[in-house]
Amino acid sequence: MLDDEVDQLRAAGERFDQGRLDEATTMAAHIRRLVHRTDDSPALIDGLGLGGRLTWVDTAGVPSPKTACATACLTLTKVSPRARNHREFVPKMGLYPPAPIRTRDGGQIDRGSRIPFEHWWTNPVIRDVDGTEYTRKQLVLALASRPGSARDPETWAASNALRASATLSAPVASNPVLASIRQIAYEVVQSITQQRTLIDDAATPLAG
Repeated sequence: MLDDEVDQLRAAGERFDQGRLDEATTMAAHIRRLVHRTDDSPALIDGLGLGGRLTWVDTAGVPSPKTACATACLTLTKVSPRARNHREFVPKMGLYPPAPIRTRDGGQIDRGSRIPFEHWWTNPVIRDVDGTEYTRKQLVLALASRPGSARDPETWAASNALRASATLSAPVASNPVLASIRQIAYEVVQSITQQRTLIDDAATPLAG
């Protein structure tokens, strides 16, 4: 079941890369099922019984407290082919520079290092023009919202937060949300791929 979800996440990412930007919501739904736990629904990753042993690839770091400007740590910008002098956000994928990134406690690690899940899930990765910060968790829950999910307070709060942001409610090419979801999907796939032996070893007793 875990492998099926990861395969579907990878396939949705490939479709996004081909220009189907609506696949961001599909990716968010797969990420939610893989890692987000609620009282009613455990995360698929919890079924492995690995607890905190799995760590998660961080290509973003956290925004610097020394700057007040808007920041999108999971993405790059490029000149849009659709509009002269207009820049659009794109996921970094594996093309991030080897420069160190800031951790939540003010330290530095190499970009692409793995960090504990709670840090990865709840670190701020976007700061909008008003200075409000958003986490991977907020982005994923907001994009993965579905009928009935409004009853989940965390999903409701995440969706409202994005709608309230002048930056993140802007037209698609002008805001970093969809590209950030693609990068989060990349991080999830890389995290699971890099720890495949650990995951397979945990699953072996279940298979027997």
